[in-house]
Amino acid sequence: MRNLSDINGWKQSFGLFPMNIFPTKGNDKFLMLNGGSGDFCLQTSISDEEQDLFFGYSWSTNTKNYVVLDNDNVHIWNWLDKKTEIIDRKRVEESVNKFYKYLSSKSYRTESDVVPFIIALFRQLRNVTSNRESPSDALNLLFKLLVSIQVDYTSIDNSLWGIGEVQIPNQFDHFVGLIKEGVKSITPNLDLILRHSSGTLFQEAHREVIYFNPQRDLFGGVSSKLITKSDAYSSVHYTPQYLARAIVEQSLKHVNMERETLKILDPACGSSEFLIESLKQLKNLGFKGKVKVVGWDTSESAVSTSKFLLQYEKRTQWDCTDLDFEIKLVNDSLTEAWGTDYDLILMNPPFVSWELLKNKGDRDAIKQALGSFFNEGKPNLASAFFYKAVTSLNSDGVIGCVLPSSIFTFDSYSKLRNAVKEELTLNIIAKLGNFVFEDALTDVSFFIGKKPKSDAIPKFLWCKNEKGAVSDVLRDLRKMESNNEQAIEERNYSIYTPPKFPILPDNWKVISLKENKLIEVIERRVQSGLLTRTSEIFTVQQGIRQGKKEVFKITKDEYSNILEKNLFRPVVDNKAIKNGQLFDSNYIWYPYDSKGMIYKVENDLLEIDFFKTKIKPHESELKERAGIQEWWGHTRPRNWQFEKHIKLVSTEFGKSDSFAIDIQGDFVVERGHAWIPKKSFILDDYYFYLSCFSSSIFDSLLSIYSKPIISGYYLGKIYTKDIPIPDIHTEKVKESDGYRKLVEFGRELELGNTYVKQVIDEVLNIYFYPRS
Repeated sequence: MRNLSDINGWKQSFGLFPMNIFPTKGNDKFLMLNGGSGDFCLQTSISDEEQDLFFGYSWSTNTKNYVVLDNDNVHIWNWLDKKTEIIDRKRVEESVNKFYKYLSSKSYRTESDVVPFIIALFRQLRNVTSNRESPSDALNLLFKLLVSIQVDYTSIDNSLWGIGEVQIPNQFDHFVGLIKEGVKSITPNLDLILRHSSGTLFQEAHREVIYFNPQRDLFGGVSSKLITKSDAYSSVHYTPQYLARAIVEQSLKHVNMERETLKILDPACGSSEFLIESLKQLKNLGFKGKVKVVGWDTSESAVSTSKFLLQYEKRTQWDCTDLDFEIKLVNDSLTEAWGTDYDLILMNPPFVSWELLKNKGDRDAIKQALGSFFNEGKPNLASAFFYKAVTSLNSDGVIGCVLPSSIFTFDSYSKLRNAVKEELTLNIIAKLGNFVFEDALTDVSFFIGKKPKSDAIPKFLWCKNEKGAVSDVLRDLRKMESNNEQAIEERNYSIYTPPKFPILPDNWKVISLKENKLIEVIERRVQSGLLTRTSEIFTVQQGIRQGKKEVFKITKDEYSNILEKNLFRPVVDNKAIKNGQLFDSNYIWYPYDSKGMIYKVENDLLEIDFFKTKIKPHESELKERAGIQEWWGHTRPRNWQFEKHIKLVSTEFGKSDSFAIDIQGDFVVERGHAWIPKKSFILDDYYFYLSCFSSSIFDSLLSIYSKPIISGYYLGKIYTKDIPIPDIHTEKVKESDGYRKLVEFGRELELGNTYVKQVIDEVLNIYFYPRS
């Protein structure tokens, strides 16, 4: 990058999003946005403005630095330092990377930034008023406070500003003085605050009105404590501004910009983050037509905020006649008549599980929205929003939305995915992971699609579950597209278009570019017969279900004091397996033999001490279990465990350290799985597969085919059935040196020699899983 004035150059070099600071006042002032970290203001020409205004511009846009270019120098105004630096322009252009790193180092967040500053005033204002019970009243006071930056709040027309009637407290003028003074005597700019900082500002304000603790501290001061409530972890997840920006940016690439009027919907609009962002970007793109935006929400405070922001946007940026908006408070967006004429639908729908929907009407609304396009199961509320949005687009409409990743991967949504694929061209499917929402660990994805349907393969964005990865991948997406690159592969994220879609049958799972290359190589080995599917070799059986596990299970120490040891067996649970070894850490009551339950009559148990002291006291609870036959037995004892036989076992969830061999067949699988051969095995075959499953290659395969959780992956048959593994029933596997070596390594693992894991991968790569 040799020209600092080239806005596209900043996008190509750093993936920055350039947004006009004053879209109606020229085209030389930009916000250079990078997901909140390293954002700055850039003015590409010198001006006659008072330079103190630059401090106000950067502070009000929630950045630190205002950079001005002239022919010879680069000027940096940093409001936090309250000073100006001048650097030779040629020197900067020769080392732009170093310059941007320097700007980023001076862009850290502080409590004096515009958002925390205003929120602190708002918090104090709430505490000295009586408006604690009414979120809408509290927000109307905040609107008045903000407007007072620009005009006399006592004489404003509330309807013109979209502000509801609210009683002004006696102390209000004090707060007006504080907000006008700003920080370090920096004059705040209302237009920039509402246009460029409102997303973060009003998300924080909504948290305040919902969770604020209206108590004073020990010394009579204002409390800053937020009350944590359980519903913070349910359905309300605020969309980060950088994510909303990227979804709108990618969606608008596919919108027909030649239309005279664009109609945009957000059926769960919140404070209209998506709607405001789309209006800003349309202005940025020079859209000349009219815009109609529609937003619905169940929150009165969110609707109030939306009306305030959209009214301001309409009056200041769209000459009133070019923007029309309809924001409505609804009981349930799903029961509204959506229509079928939207050019663009943007949304972050509520992520509410079926179990949390206690109202029958809510469940009926989901069923009606999905119709026949859901398999047996319990759909998430977001899936109903998704499908209804798809059917509400016009003939070339576009959808951009945040969704739970489960909609793309769970078998229960396969009909829904097929229905969507019949309606849309799939443009982007992005798996972002668990670090998107501040208040939830939901696995999040986003989706961009457009009518009509085509067979185009969507672009994949894949993120590792690490903080910071999402903003990085979105920045590099912008950078990649600006440079016409085809793929990016980093340690914690990938962007690419796969050679085929879907990668896995009936599944829209997004995997990394590295994993995709691995699959391509492995699938060729499957076609050649060297590898086969796990389901062709093993039947994966689920362990027993007790129904009341604290009654039947005991520790090894407790087992040593049991008299009737023949009625107990060591148990496979999460403590029993580590790196190929099997430990009898716990034992379980298992009164079964090869024919089933030993004790058919309760009287036969009366002389057994464990029954009298540990089981009998829980009789009433145990009898309440559904499907139970003998109440002193297990709910599901799994009759395949009645006879003892050798078996490969695993924990219920885990990875390559979660497999072992039960040589004698003594163990009962509880919170785990038994991998039962479909054809006859010799002992060496078990050791061979123990090595295969104990490899880091198998971890990679689990990451592709299975479902991740915090402790590893699901190891049940549904998620492992398609994993390619060597087929010991073929001569080229059974007679290979690789087979013999892996058998030897399996025996070493059983003895506790974990060092062999380092060479297992090498053998697998040489003989069975060639490197991509």
